[in-house]
Amino acid sequence: MKTKATRKPFNDPFDDLSDDEFEREVLESLDQATTKISLRVPKDLLSRTKDVAARRGVPYQALMKALIDQGLRRLERVSRAHQS
Repeated sequence: MKTKATRKPFNDPFDDLSDDEFEREVLESLDQATTKISLRVPKDLLSRTKDVAARRGVPYQALMKALIDQGLRRLERVSRAHQS
């Protein structure tokens, strides 16, 4: 028995960024203070992340931080827009 998806479609937070803007976001995320965490992710997601990071010449953890940060910023903007 199949169930309906309960999540809204995910919008890529980097859709509107040029390559230069994306690189700047990743580099800026490297300058921020960090806290060590443990995070389980699917093997395929980690592999894809490492591949993209290697092509961009950045550490994959930095790429993941930038993606999380930008995704949250977009969700926060959308949330604020709906509250107005």
